[in-house]
Amino acid sequence: MNQVKKIVRILQFDTNGNIALASFVVCAASGIALAIPYDVMNAYDSIVLMLITNPPAVFFRNLHYWSAQFFLVFTLLHLWDHLKLGTSKQQSTGVWFRLVLSILFTFFVMLSGFILKADADSLQARRILEALFADIPLFGSFLTEIIFGSSESLQLIYVHHIATATIFLIYVIYEHVRTLWTKLSTFILMLALLTLISFFVQAPLHNSFDPVIKGPWYFVGLQEILHWMSRPGWIWILVVAMPGIIYFSRNMGKRSGKITRSVIWILGLIYLGLTVVGFYFRGENWEWTSPLDQENKQEIIPLTIEIPFISSEFEQLTKNDIPVVRNKREACMNCHENVTGFAASHDPRAIGCTSCHLGNPFTLKKERAHEKMVLIPGNLATAKQTCGSTDCHPDIPGRVNQSLMTTNSGIVSVDRWVFNEADTPDEFAHIQDMGHSAADQHLRNLCAKCHLGNPKTETGPIDELSRGGGCTACHLNYSAEGQKQHLAYLSGEKAEELLPKIHSSLDISISNDHCFGCHSRSGRISTNYEGWHETLLDEADVADKDGYRVLQDKRVFEFVSEDVHHKAGLDCIDCHNSYETMGDGTVYLHEEKAVKIRCEDCHFTEKPKLIRYDELDTESKKIFDIRRFAHREKPMIKGKDSDIALINSYLENDSAFMVGKNSGTLHPLNPPPAICTREAHKHVSCSACHTAWAPQCIGCHNEFDTNAEGYDLLDNRPLTGTWVEYVGKFLAEPPTLGVWEGEEKQVSPAIPGMALTIDKTNYSSDNLKSTDDSNIIFHRLFAPAAPHTTAIKGRGCKSCHNNPLAIGYGRGVLEYKIVNGKGIWTFTPTYAANPYDGLPEDAWIPFNLRNPQQNGKSTRTDFRPFTIEEQKRILRIGACLTCHEEDSGVMIESLTGDFE
Repeated sequence: MNQVKKIVRILQFDTNGNIALASFVVCAASGIALAIPYDVMNAYDSIVLMLITNPPAVFFRNLHYWSAQFFLVFTLLHLWDHLKLGTSKQQSTGVWFRLVLSILFTFFVMLSGFILKADADSLQARRILEALFADIPLFGSFLTEIIFGSSESLQLIYVHHIATATIFLIYVIYEHVRTLWTKLSTFILMLALLTLISFFVQAPLHNSFDPVIKGPWYFVGLQEILHWMSRPGWIWILVVAMPGIIYFSRNMGKRSGKITRSVIWILGLIYLGLTVVGFYFRGENWEWTSPLDQENKQEIIPLTIEIPFISSEFEQLTKNDIPVVRNKREACMNCHENVTGFAASHDPRAIGCTSCHLGNPFTLKKERAHEKMVLIPGNLATAKQTCGSTDCHPDIPGRVNQSLMTTNSGIVSVDRWVFNEADTPDEFAHIQDMGHSAADQHLRNLCAKCHLGNPKTETGPIDELSRGGGCTACHLNYSAEGQKQHLAYLSGEKAEELLPKIHSSLDISISNDHCFGCHSRSGRISTNYEGWHETLLDEADVADKDGYRVLQDKRVFEFVSEDVHHKAGLDCIDCHNSYETMGDGTVYLHEEKAVKIRCEDCHFTEKPKLIRYDELDTESKKIFDIRRFAHREKPMIKGKDSDIALINSYLENDSAFMVGKNSGTLHPLNPPPAICTREAHKHVSCSACHTAWAPQCIGCHNEFDTNAEGYDLLDNRPLTGTWVEYVGKFLAEPPTLGVWEGEEKQVSPAIPGMALTIDKTNYSSDNLKSTDDSNIIFHRLFAPAAPHTTAIKGRGCKSCHNNPLAIGYGRGVLEYKIVNGKGIWTFTPTYAANPYDGLPEDAWIPFNLRNPQQNGKSTRTDFRPFTIEEQKRILRIGACLTCHEEDSGVMIESLTGDFE
């Protein structure tokens, strides 16, 4: 303790009062110098211009700022000296009153100086103070007007800052110590210290894109108090009470004075604690956050270390040479002015560079300009500061973060359920919250890369290997020349002279290639749509063979047949709009709930819902305008279930058309054939009949290999010990059919979703081998599917009613025989029985029409196989088809009845 006191005595070379006075003199003098470049009519702009083009002004601004901070701190310490030593009694009543009142004036001078920066922090502080003053009974409006003025101008505040309040402080100081000067040695020491600090440490200025907005450090504690008060105006009780306590303490006795000082000391510590809480544990919109949170990370000491000077190549710059973008200066284009390739809506001349890349726009020094720069904007970790900033797309990040393409909720919850770690597949889950249970590690090793939250870490175009990347996953495009320059830059070890002059474009030209990386996995709808089916072949097996395709990840695909919509030239986004791909703000558990588009929206028999351009929501109208569609005066189709406009569709002369969003091609929208809509098929979905084929796999086995080299796809790091998946066979055939339960039942495609065995034997917290039989899990679960292999011609009657695979029995021979005058069905499976349940490897349900028990489960609680009664009705028609042709009159006539 004695050593601490010695250090304090050495550092405190004079009284707190003399140090405060020396700081005040430096502050006043530097303020006079700062007034020359400062323009109160364009406050923020004038400060930015100082930072970019005027190093001497930067120095004086720093000096003014830091001397003010020292003045405030040592004034408060000097006040505490008076209270502690009891010297307040030496002051006359009037002088002591004015000294106590000067505390409020000191804070006002500090806050008014803070407001005069006119940045985002300052504007919020002004709004808070104006609201507090306005809340004062009787005189609130009057005080607000005489302090802040009736407009948003800073002129009156500036007058109060440099004159009214400052003159009052000068008067009080002189009255208190009978001088405005301090010891020469103290002044020189303080000037030297403040000069040193000001030469290296820059006064703060909000950059306008950081979403975290706070007042000065001495005001943050007050903001925290205000946050908890139902009536913020009550804060005036505290503001008046504290000076009142200090003022009357001079007349208190020894014991009362000691208690008062203790109360003030405790209140000071509480306020200091609230300041720490507000400064480090409050983020955007004053929400709780961790100081280590990467999204709104608060620096421990948020200071900018920089020597104010300007490079010789920029010495002749004037304010006219610094571009104004989004109402603020940005120096970026002084170096990058020759870069092209931008989409019009993201051209730096319109939105600047920092709106996407952050960094420091207020300097011409490369290293400083690139500090905290985001190389790849759009990653969800920084999307709120970049793409989702207030001036750009503020509503989108919240929607995207709740969308299934970010949460992967269904994938996670189903996998946990299959691993017996959850009671239902319908629990909400978020892939970023996964731990290291067997199920979660399974996803980490095999699945957890295909989500929008997975960051894009390397520059370059989207390709087949791309996964995640937030906004860039869909909106990033390179021109051919831009891609060429980018490759040359990378191959040249990123030499500065090879820096690309053509920038990538951020736009809404979203091609199928953007979807391919993720959607060539799992349900493989991207590859299905183009007609490709995955095989178990190696690249060498198909060398120089037609009908095969090797992807960048070396998987081999065989051509089967492409979707009719792909053949016509439709892209994914021609059907799937922004509310599906980016989310609509609703949290969905499974993908089929998030997809709103329906075949019937385009292929209808009755007049659809319509909407006019003027009735479009803001987002749809903006996309319509950017795409420059020509059918503004024509009615557009609204989704039957979604009520969302299909902005690339329109009706004209009782005919419907769709315009390709990327291609501009006009596609007629034809109604479905009568056979599709007759009574017998009213519960059959379009895809149940028109899906040409669906990818199916059998013989799936998963086990944990403790020695295999693997990868944690969520944490993006290699590891030893990984889940390994083995597949027996890949098949491409018409799908099995299942039934959605709901207000109206619907028959839809189903494929083996989790027909597998899982061996958890080698997976445990310590990776010690276990012989527990419960570690072997078997499931025969089918999953609802949207194969995206639509064919014009639907599957024939027999392919459903006489097909064991369609009904759920698996592949084999299903025969209808007449035995002893009675018709019976027999089934001979193609695949052997699985030892775990005795069913054929590819079956969903057993072939047993006499068993009243319902069999078969799926990965959804509301999707099931056909019941026994439904199987019988299906086979009843199948029996007819053994004699009657599919297109015979009797069979066509049967469609008018309801066979349910």
